[in-house]
Order: sequence, then structure tokens, then C-alpha cells
Amino acid sequence: MSYEQLSNEERFSLDIRRTFLLGTYMNEWGMPESRIVLSKTERNVHVEIYYFPATSQSEISRFVTVGLSQAARPSGEQVAAEWMLALPSDLGGVGVERVNIYLADIITHHIENAPDSDIPRVMKSSTLAPTEWNATALLIDELRGEKEALELIHIGQETVPLLWVIPITPDEADLILEQGIEEFDTHVDSSDYSIIDPQRP
Repeated sequence: MSYEQLSNEERFSLDIRRTFLLGTYMNEWGMPESRIVLSKTERNVHVEIYYFPATSQSEISRFVTVGLSQAARPSGEQVAAEWMLALPSDLGGVGVERVNIYLADIITHHIENAPDSDIPRVMKSSTLAPTEWNATALLIDELRGEKEALELIHIGQETVPLLWVIPITPDEADLILEQGIEEFDTHVDSSDYSIIDPQRP
């Protein structure tokens, strides 16, 4: 559904949401460099993905959504959360367009197939991930490594969680599914590699 196809009320709601969310993101990460828009004409789905590149102050690049929280699943239930994907400055050896394609694919898959936004949620290894990455599985969990103010963003009377989308290796996915998120946290703490590096072994 393009922005122009939305009703006046839907446009107004999206504009308000974008103002709050994007303002919060920019306050933390500066100006975004680009934006892509995902839309689905038959349902109320209009999701924007903003790219915040690494800066001299931070070597972390971020891709973050606006509007995912209002996207409707086939059941009619809203996703009720926004997502943030953090990567090293080189994006794991791929370009911005490739990351956007990957994120768009997993957003679409999540909207269509996940029954809810309960976390932690693991998606096993998928061919959707860039071939340059070893981290071909995915974890959706509570936000970490960012300011506390980003964890829950207030939009009027509504509170929207910002969830962390983390590419993980197939072995890490198995670890979480078999032994729980706490074992994964222990593994991350003892690793010599950054959790945001999708090329880690």
C-alpha cells in the first residue's frame, strides 16, 4: 500500500508515529542516509527502513524500522514492535541494498508467519541471508547495547518496544533452542568476536 493509498486518518497516524520514532532515532544516531519503503496493498502494511551509517563517534551501522509496529498479521493482530539491526561499519562485507533486501525479506516473513512478537524468537538458518555472512540464522530479542530510552518508545498513550534483530550462526541458533537464551549470552560474553559481526565463525 503506497502512502497515497492510505486514508487521511492512516496517513496522519503514520506521520505522528514517524515523527516520534524517527526523532528518537536521530537523537541517538544522527541523520539517516537512506530509506526504503515496504508496502502491501491488501492489508494495512506500510513499513519504512532507515539506514544510519557508522560515524566517527560510533563504528556501528544501524537499520531501523518505522511503521512495523502498526503492520497487521493475517490474523489482524498488529506486530506492535519496531526492529533495529546493528552491523559493523562494513556491513559484513555487503552493501546497503543487500542488507535492505534481507531485512525486507525477514520482515515480510515475520509478518506473514510469526503468530506474535514474543521474544526471544529464533529463525533457523535461511538462504535469505547474504552468502557473505556466516550468521545465516536470526534472533529477535530485547534491545541491548543501546541507551535505555530506546527500549520502549512512547508515542502518545502507546508504548512501542524496539527489538534487536541479531544475525546468529546456525550453531548459536541450536544453542538457544536447546539450552536457552542465557547460554547464548554466556557464549557471547566469552567470545572473541563481536555479536554484531555476521562474518564471525
